[in-house]
Amino acid sequence: MIPNYAARIRALDDDALERFVKDWAKRRTRDYAETQRWSGTGDMGRDVVGYATRQRHEGDWDNFQCKQLSTRLSEKDTFVELGKIFMHSAAGHYRLPRAYTFVAPKGVVRNVQNYVAHPERFRQAFLDKWDELVAPELVENQVVLLTLGIRDAIKRFAFDSVYWLDAVGLAEDEYAVPALVQWFDYDPGAAPAGVTPETLQDEEASYIEQLIGLYAERRNTTFADYDAALADADWGQHLREQRTRYFEAAAFDRYYRDSTPPDYLATFKDDLYHGVVDTHRDQHADGLARVLKVLAQASQVSPAGVLGRYAKVPVKQGTCHQFANEGRLPWKK
Repeated sequence: MIPNYAARIRALDDDALERFVKDWAKRRTRDYAETQRWSGTGDMGRDVVGYATRQRHEGDWDNFQCKQLSTRLSEKDTFVELGKIFMHSAAGHYRLPRAYTFVAPKGVVRNVQNYVAHPERFRQAFLDKWDELVAPELVENQVVLLTLGIRDAIKRFAFDSVYWLDAVGLAEDEYAVPALVQWFDYDPGAAPAGVTPETLQDEEASYIEQLIGLYAERRNTTFADYDAALADADWGQHLREQRTRYFEAAAFDRYYRDSTPPDYLATFKDDLYHGVVDTHRDQHADGLARVLKVLAQASQVSPAGVLGRYAKVPVKQGTCHQFANEGRLPWKK
């Protein structure tokens, strides 16, 4: 049975929903320099914030307002939550957000959907309904008047940057995948196959140079360059296979870097490293024998977790070439 992730998001409590949204916001857009969760008293209308620059609130920022309610988000609650932003911005606490997203797992009422669909109508409604819906609700036992500063904030705010997401939309958002993996054991599936470029790439230079040096030592000769090693009857095919493995590992990294939390890939690599490091340290007839033994051992290592489940032999062996590139487990000492 396929898990219903939208239902699981709806079942989160307020605190958990904010933490889930923070994990989602980390990946939602690549232009965030940082994300921050504001919660509790004094959040000034912010739940989860994505900062576009290191200037944080002095630069562009996006607000994600989490509303885990028993019913759909009402018109009044929508106006009050946005009203907090206008009030605090007018008071100089922060500049207006670049975008504002209501994360309401149960959805929003039809009137709110219509306002979001008609930004200028939304703006005018704020001016018209402030006294009725917003003024008595922003500060306990006070009425917050529609001052010139608040009116100016409403007029300057980009109402076409107001969005809403329900649990289904959140669960289906591509940037939610790492959060779904972390929170609900979502299966991200297998990584796509790697593609090996015809020409040598800069990123390969170190491990390729080390391998060619070891081929030369075994033969007690030298190779003029990469093409000469590739043409060698004994080791040319071996070199081609190592490039295939390297790019299988590179494709694996790219896929799971985007589809799982950051520590998953690091844990996979640490598991593999500890599975082969003792073989690497053993005494070997020569450097090439070390390479062959380490690659054979890598094929037998079974890293834990979902990445280990999908790591085929070429991926694990290609990751060893990454270790050589980094100097973590050099082929040629």
